[in-house]
Amino acid sequence: MKRLLATLQTGRLTKRLDDLLALPASSPGIPLLRPERLSDEVRAALVALCPSGAFAEDGGEFRLDLAACVACGRCLRRHPDAIGEWRTLDVAVTRRDDLVQRVDLARGTLIEPSDPPPSRPELRLPTLGCRAVSAGNGGLDDSEIALAGNPYHDMSRFGFTLVASPRHADALLVTGPVSENMLPPLERTYHAMAAPKAVVAVGNEAIAGELFAGSPCVRGGVDRVLDVDVYVPGSPARPASILFGLLLLVGRVRQTLVGGQPRSQRPAPPRP
Repeated sequence: MKRLLATLQTGRLTKRLDDLLALPASSPGIPLLRPERLSDEVRAALVALCPSGAFAEDGGEFRLDLAACVACGRCLRRHPDAIGEWRTLDVAVTRRDDLVQRVDLARGTLIEPSDPPPSRPELRLPTLGCRAVSAGNGGLDDSEIALAGNPYHDMSRFGFTLVASPRHADALLVTGPVSENMLPPLERTYHAMAAPKAVVAVGNEAIAGELFAGSPCVRGGVDRVLDVDVYVPGSPARPASILFGLLLLVGRVRQTLVGGQPRSQRPAPPRP
């Protein structure tokens, strides 16, 4: 409490973006597959261990879907030789495939995707009005969007504000899988926005359904019904990750994750 009061008195509550994107020491980082350590036994153990089904093996590929990962840290603790760790929150991407790590089991290497698409030029705006819509989630991601506007994160200093009407919005922040009941309101909200407009899927539920995946009451991820410009993974998505996703949307930062791997840690392509 004394430290908080001292911070408030000196006006240093708001953090720099780099500080916000640094993962707290108490939180597990993003798992990173190490292809050379993925034996048959380890792969089977990872599939059985993961509570959210983030690991899967099919058609000669072993995959880790970060949009299904709930950051429980079990795989990091049980198989540290086969799973590395990346400790940052700049995880938003413009392409769904960039949240999936794929290993070619025959070659024993990560499958390298093409470069991600750039942000849309018409969305490179100095300010951005955001309308949040809960399309049927558990409420956690909505709280994280609200926290992005608190004095600690202060999204308004980047030119991002939450607006009450879709007619004043440039971006639609959608949380939760799209339930059948919320599909008509979501579509009406989207169509009420003036062009150019963008859609940001906030949290794993909005990207892939998470616990609600496969339910007859939901359509699935937001991209099943609307074109999504930015995906912000997390269970829930962190406020700093949401900020990074909005900065990515307007072209002020470069996407870090490509093929589920940080650019700095992606292996060099093999020589011809």
